[in-house]
Amino acid sequence: MNFLQKIKRYIAIRFPAQKNATKRIVSFWEKGGADFEYYKEADQAHWLQVFWDSDTLFYKLFQELDTEAVLEIASGTGRHAGQVIDKIDKLYLLDSSAEATRLAQQRFSSYKHIIYIHNPGGIGIPANVIPPASLTAVFSYDAMVHFEKEAVESYIRDSYQVLKNGCYALFHHSNYSKNPGGHFSDNPGWRNYMTQELFLSIAKGHGFEVLHSEVITFSCPGSDCLTLLRKPVGG
Repeated sequence: MNFLQKIKRYIAIRFPAQKNATKRIVSFWEKGGADFEYYKEADQAHWLQVFWDSDTLFYKLFQELDTEAVLEIASGTGRHAGQVIDKIDKLYLLDSSAEATRLAQQRFSSYKHIIYIHNPGGIGIPANVIPPASLTAVFSYDAMVHFEKEAVESYIRDSYQVLKNGCYALFHHSNYSKNPGGHFSDNPGWRNYMTQELFLSIAKGHGFEVLHSEVITFSCPGSDCLTLLRKPVGG
């Protein structure tokens, strides 16, 4: 990144054009956004090992999922999908960035079992794309940690609707309890305000059962949490 690009990035982070918090976050990962280059950086082996080495909690909990019909929320250019694509029968990739979605389509052009969903608003799962009670799993890694509470809740709510009874949702989310109402980019690792307790309360309020929830250190001690939810067998 040259000096001019660094200046533009600083301005985009410190003086955002978008005032709506969720739209501001979405803008960071659009083409030309303040953190669009992160997609390339995070697709390197040493980044992926954090999630997909066999001894990690991310990997172990993912093994609990039924991979017949899976949705990844905030899939970006497909770095996580690329690790599991051959284990999934039908895969939905949902992202707010049009360019990231295009790059994912290019990356997986030889695969015929993927459905791409561009959701520019960054809120919820479009009901007209995924039928109710049709998925066996939903997951999201290294993305929801940045989301506003309204977006987090929208994905929890809609995940419950699209999952079959007895199936799981696995979410990597923030556990950063400081700076409520502030800009996420002011926080360590750009973790947005959220706590394990608040997340679990929201999930239970929308009908989920909590199977596992573990606070982990990522950007700073205890900054993140990984939570496995189940839609009750009886719905």
